[in-house]
Amino acid sequence: MDPRLVLRIDVPVAWGEQDLFGHLNNVVFLRYFESVRMYYLERIGVLDLYRDANIGVILAHTAIDFRKPVIWPQTLAVRTGTTRIGNTSFTLGYTIHDEADDLVAEGNSVQVMYDYGKGAKLTLPMPVLEAIARIQRHA
Repeated sequence: MDPRLVLRIDVPVAWGEQDLFGHLNNVVFLRYFESVRMYYLERIGVLDLYRDANIGVILAHTAIDFRKPVIWPQTLAVRTGTTRIGNTSFTLGYTIHDEADDLVAEGNSVQVMYDYGKGAKLTLPMPVLEAIARIQRHA
């Protein structure tokens, strides 16, 4: 397990998330990535920054590799953490494990700091960088 993936949520698979073939639909995996990402953004202060200063992140890239089908019923462990920090962006890595602790999917996403008022990207603010360092060290 990648030690950089420091935040975990557990997600029960809903019956309606299955597709015609009887396994978890591929789109749902990205929704699970989004859910854990939002918890991470909350923990590093990005949601407060958006509320207070109209500065947040914009998703620039996401990728996923599927490793094993997921069949209902299941509760999945979804993890994330920062794997790379740039000047204006940071990359989050993701894994999803089933109840047997088998890897069922992994991926990443790139978030760019974005001033929604100006419609422009900006350098990662120091409080966000400090919060990322803190959560990556102590989660």
